[in-house]
Parts: sequence; structure tokens; C-alpha cells
Amino acid sequence: MEREKNFSLIRNLKDAGCGASLRAEIIALHESGNIREELRLLAHLRSALLEKLHAEQKKIDCLDYLIFHMKQENTFTAGR
Repeated sequence: MEREKNFSLIRNLKDAGCGASLRAEIIALHESGNIREELRLLAHLRSALLEKLHAEQKKIDCLDYLIFHMKQENTFTAGR
């Protein structure tokens, strides 16, 4: 049963984009019962992923703005 739990933890960490060294650290913390530190590391990873997501969203917003203005210009010049 414990092996199955570890497999699930490892798979979930991989799916979350967690690197090998951080995975090993989290698994060691988990196995030693240091849940507080394990949760701290997971929260830190989550925060880092969220920052990346926000940065990518900002890029998408910039492209949307550019596309909108290009369409507005095109509509304006096509109406002449």
C-alpha cells in the first residue's frame, strides 16, 4: 500500500512539472513524516507555477490588444 502511495505521489509531482531533485526532496520529507516542510515546498512550487501562468497571460493580453488595434485600423482604412 505504501509503495502505491509513493507511486501516486511521484506521478502527481511529475505531472505538476516538479523536477527530479525537488521530487526526491519532497518524497524524503513525506517518508520522514515532515508534512509541514513538504507542504511548504509544494506551496512554493504552486506559487512559482502561478507566476509563470500570469506572465504568459500578460503576453496573451498584449497580443489581444495588438490584434484588436490592427483590426480597428483595417476596418477604418477599408471604409475609405
